[in-house]
Amino acid sequence: MPILAVTGAKGGVGSTAMVAGLAGAWSRHGKAVLALDLCRQNLLRLHFGLDWHERDGWYARLAAGQDWTDAAWRTSERLGFVPHGQLPREWVGLVYALDDTHWLADELASLALSGDCRVLLDTPLHGRERVQALTAANHVLVVLPPEPLSCGLIEELEAELLSYGIRPDRLLYTLNRFDPVRQLDRDVELLLREMLAERLAPLPIHRDEAVREALAMRQQVADYAPQSQACDDYLQLATWLSIRIEAGAKPR
Repeated sequence: MPILAVTGAKGGVGSTAMVAGLAGAWSRHGKAVLALDLCRQNLLRLHFGLDWHERDGWYARLAAGQDWTDAAWRTSERLGFVPHGQLPREWVGLVYALDDTHWLADELASLALSGDCRVLLDTPLHGRERVQALTAANHVLVVLPPEPLSCGLIEELEAELLSYGIRPDRLLYTLNRFDPVRQLDRDVELLLREMLAERLAPLPIHRDEAVREALAMRQQVADYAPQSQACDDYLQLATWLSIRIEAGAKPR
């Protein structure tokens, strides 16, 4: 079962929107998808139409000693998602299940998911939830901004990801919020292609106001603006990832 951890090279690069976009694209390609929000900001739910004041989620269920899967939602026949949920700050350390670094991996293995179901993990930059995601994942997608800083972050980031046993050919990258009009964006893309070669998605995700507008409406981009550049970009990225995931599943 493909388990893809999606993480930003740094904060604020759009990794949560990337999870939502890929989930929508894969489900429209006929793939079963489960998207799991591991970020305490609990924002992925907004891309799937939940109310701002909805606080339920897998983390809150665990804290209450309940079955975390009861927090799951289904938006279509093929697409389900699980919000992180919100807790009072003083409760955060009380979810002792996360002290076991393999908790999420074991839980996902126990679910009755089809073998070709895509599991997407919205992965934070720090904390126990990050450890859970990278321990469970068999592929990682790093979201890079079109900034020179991205080139400097890759070496340290790869060392961290490799320490979790992820194979180098399963460490994949995509450039997000790319503006082809800006010379610096184009220069950064060229540098990253030299550094990452075929592990960088062949097409970037372009800067598109439809992404922000869809979030404001609490909708997926494909529903809000199906003819948008972003919608097409997510479909292209999902196709490329499917090819890479299928290739990576073969023994070496």
